[in-house]
Amino acid sequence: MYKTLRVLIGLAALCLAHATQAQLIGNTPYSRYGVGEINENYGSIRGAGMAGAGISAGNSFQPNIANPALLYYNSITNFDFSGAGQFKNVKSEQASQLDGNANLYSLSLAVPISRRWSTAVGLRPFSTVNYEINSTSEVEGNPQASILRRYSGEGGLSEAYFAHGIRLFGGLTIGGSASYIFGNTISETGSTVQDPEQASASVVSVTRVDRTTYRDFIYRAGINYRQKLKDKLHLSAGGVYAFAADLDAERNISFERRSPDGSPLQGLDGGALVTNEDTLSSSIHLPANWRAGISLDNGSNLTVSADIIAHEWSKYKGFDGSNDNLKDSYKMALGAEYTPNANAIDNYFKRVTYRGGLYYNDTQFRLNGEDIKDKGVTTGFTFPLGRGTMYDLYLLNVSLGYGQRGTTDSGLIQENYFQFGLGFTVNSRWFLKRRIE
Repeated sequence: MYKTLRVLIGLAALCLAHATQAQLIGNTPYSRYGVGEINENYGSIRGAGMAGAGISAGNSFQPNIANPALLYYNSITNFDFSGAGQFKNVKSEQASQLDGNANLYSLSLAVPISRRWSTAVGLRPFSTVNYEINSTSEVEGNPQASILRRYSGEGGLSEAYFAHGIRLFGGLTIGGSASYIFGNTISETGSTVQDPEQASASVVSVTRVDRTTYRDFIYRAGINYRQKLKDKLHLSAGGVYAFAADLDAERNISFERRSPDGSPLQGLDGGALVTNEDTLSSSIHLPANWRAGISLDNGSNLTVSADIIAHEWSKYKGFDGSNDNLKDSYKMALGAEYTPNANAIDNYFKRVTYRGGLYYNDTQFRLNGEDIKDKGVTTGFTFPLGRGTMYDLYLLNVSLGYGQRGTTDSGLIQENYFQFGLGFTVNSRWFLKRRIE
């Protein structure tokens, strides 16, 4: 048991060391705005299978890090490691392309301190920047010439957190977390004039390269109350509030010689750099957000959850004080999970947990007068590995989902995507006293 856990924790440490270097390989055009595409699902692969719902749905054998108040229900040591990705078709009115991505989804370790208190540490993505957009426009007064503009970005922010959950009395639990946000983004903007009469102008462009590094803390508070309504029926209500925060930011801007496809051009001096400006220091303002949810469960093998999430993105301020035209957003999610019989020995599939969910997200993006919506459906499974004992329980978690974001109207981009997630959970009693008789 302990050898296995040491291997898992070693793997987790390796992932932690390289998490900030993991890059997405897909194209997410809407990540151009703000600090990128925000990770809305704070939970594990379990929550992903339920469309992200579960702010009030505690579970003894699956970590629920979406609400720190629910850590209380992790009565044994819990280690969870998962990754996720997606394939998508990105299309406009004129063209389309296929893309994909994959990255760390969640890494967490939850440990019970006492009968009333559990704690957790972990790492998860906070936001992702990964886009490449090309556009062409005519040159006024010269119908034979055109301007090719290229916009690209990569990077993102990661979140390392430390959380606690405590039961006060009865079914009332509270929790809190402190998260260190860190990472960097690189955005590039270049333009090339394509003119048949001036062929040399189309082989070089000057690209503006913006490298920005972010770091600081954000804090969240959670609460949950669970009440028995009648035999085999419980109601839970929970909420999480993330306080507004100002992240320190440092920006370095340089100008480089590039070819039309974005690759550096070497000059006579052997370098592509044209100029390099001084590093600037500022901050970005992340507005507050809140999450609330209710759940019904039978105390055994069935849970149904509904959540709502709201962000005050209209109060966001970027490095230069701009808002990037972001607006307030909200998301609604409905999910459920069911295990036919966790103790069945005659049929393995009765011990499998089955999940499903629906979500609708009115995102923070409003472009060309259009509000960008995101909607989809999810499913998920938990497969027990081996025979669980009172000391160890190993679980394999899978989530799948299909969704659509955006529209091709008004010159915008629509994404049709297929999501997938795979995680491994270990439950182990680390501090159980043994007696030899």
